[in-house]
Amino acid sequence: MANIKSQKKRIITNEKARMRNRAVKAELKTATRHVKDAVAAGDGKAAYAFACEACRLMDKAVTKGVIHKNQAANRKSGIMRLANTVVTPADIEAYEKMTPKPQKTGSKKAEAKAARKAAMAQASEEKAKRREKQLKEEKKAAERKAKEAEEAAKAEAEAAAAEAAEAEEAPAEEAAAE
Repeated sequence: MANIKSQKKRIITNEKARMRNRAVKAELKTATRHVKDAVAAGDGKAAYAFACEACRLMDKAVTKGVIHKNQAANRKSGIMRLANTVVTPADIEAYEKMTPKPQKTGSKKAEAKAARKAAMAQASEEKAKRREKQLKEEKKAAERKAKEAEEAAKAEAEAAAAEAAEAEEAPAEEAAAE
């Protein structure tokens, strides 16, 4: 047994990967056997369905890193070549793609996730409403400030005009007084 902590961990992860790879490879062998059995029975429709399923499993195994993509391509080619010995165009037309399995419902984890998602959506909506309200208030405040500035400018202009008028009247009064 290893003494180094990282090596101990590596041993455990390797074992997990080995067990997963074994399961996936067994699944691939079973799928291939189903195709061979259907071909031996002369059932073209079943052979095509099993071949498509086997190809799907091969692609899945490639994405998990269980087998190499070229090996998967070779295996798929062989399976389809074998299936095509009994498959007719009518069988291909009659084939319906498998519908994905419905996801489990009722689990506590899924319910909690849905509740969190709903709460987040509600919080997001409330935040959007608050933001909209704040923008309206800011707009009103800006308009109010603009009006006040405009009024202040008018008052200043009137005061300046009044001062100018007084300044004009003052020399006239002085001239009249003399």
